Amino acid sequence: MAAALTHKYHLKSVHEEIDLFDRKLAHLMNFEKFDSEEERATAVRKLNVKRAALVKSALQLAADGVEYKQNDLPRSLRPKDVAPEAAPTPATPEAEVAVEASSLVRKQSSGPYTGTSLDWQASVREYLKKKNKA
Repeated sequence: MAAALTHKYHLKSVHEEIDLFDRKLAHLMNFEKFDSEEERATAVRKLNVKRAALVKSALQLAADGVEYKQNDLPRSLRPKDVAPEAAPTPATPEAEVAVEASSLVRKQSSGPYTGTSLDWQASVREYLKKKNKA
């Protein structure tokens, strides 16, 4: 008999699956083409049954005390009254320039060329730093 998983990584994967089913349902409702509304309702019902089982499992794990981060919760399970966390504001003008420069360049932290001579993003950041200093 398989033992039930009760650790935070299992809960995180359950949350990811719930989010996936949310996206599947949204796509089904907005973009899928069906011959009749009955077929659409059947497809929606099947996805909702699978999603409901995952939600029940996630809520049970959370009730059992498995720790999780609020950011890992699927959008459909997040509390509506809690405002999203705001990004911290820079304290100095130099920090503002660094934030502006970094926002101009898309960060790709785990790219295949990160840290090599082929990392074009690093050269763009250096250029923006030099340009703002001059």
